[in-house]
Amino acid sequence: MSGEGGKQERARPGRWRLGVAFCAALAAGAALVCWPLVVPVGPRSHWLLQAAASRMFITCAAVLVVCAALFVAVASMLWRAGRPHRTAQRGQQGVAIIEFALALPFLLLLGLLMTQASLLMVGNVSVHYAAFCATRAAIVVIPQDYGGAEPQNYILDSQDATSKKYRVKLSAVTALLPVSCDSEEVMAAGEGGDAYVQGVTRFLSLHSVAQPGWADERLSRKMAYAAGQTEVTVNPPQPRNDDKNGFFQENEDVRVTVRHTFYLSVPTAARIFGLLPGGVQLGFGQNEYGMDIIASYTLPNEGVQDYVDIETFPQDAK
Repeated sequence: MSGEGGKQERARPGRWRLGVAFCAALAAGAALVCWPLVVPVGPRSHWLLQAAASRMFITCAAVLVVCAALFVAVASMLWRAGRPHRTAQRGQQGVAIIEFALALPFLLLLGLLMTQASLLMVGNVSVHYAAFCATRAAIVVIPQDYGGAEPQNYILDSQDATSKKYRVKLSAVTALLPVSCDSEEVMAAGEGGDAYVQGVTRFLSLHSVAQPGWADERLSRKMAYAAGQTEVTVNPPQPRNDDKNGFFQENEDVRVTVRHTFYLSVPTAARIFGLLPGGVQLGFGQNEYGMDIIASYTLPNEGVQDYVDIETFPQDAK
């Protein structure tokens, strides 16, 4: 009796710890899902706060928590089921191996889903940062006078390399390079890819830095994918009843929206995520999928100071 009671007493702490861990996981998941309902997030909130409060981030966080809980539960069940076999004779150890082999595909699938969800959360944060960069570029270039069709505080929806819209998009594309796709199926040197690589190489050479391994065709492919899979929209200004209709006023809010198709790189999990809302099949390679991520940011138009402040200094005391 004392031996059986001792075994039960030793088993209870393990169950207690497992229950506490499960409750903590549920509390963490609930906090990730519900915290945006408590913390106010506005159009001018920090871009990282907006990213963490977005539906994409919360959905991926929920998938991550659920898959992690299932992974721990299945692994714990396998550990408990294999306990008698670990103390048995060698001839009976094959049963534990068969049980592990049956559960391995499910555990592997959960691991792939967790990996892709984590990468998608990083991509969501990157797209929100790209929206901030594009908005920051917009409030700087919109007040500039490009002459002709793009005077001060006016912007055209043009993709020409000399347009204001192109500079705004280039800011977003540059911010998305770290999470862009460098697959060999992507055409290199697209939309200024070669020029960008040459610029990076020249910048490094001017600072006497050896060219790194990534500053080659891979960087050009990243640039090509980011430029081809990114759309930037500058919301028009408020309508006016004068000859300045269509022009931004000084300090008027400028809202820029960035839409980027994030490359899903994890095998099997990419296909599953590609079937969800927002998932798309990419036009290169075989069974390549992406996820559309949309982010917006708002900043006030800077305006242009068309005069120079003349500083006056008091006469030197004699």
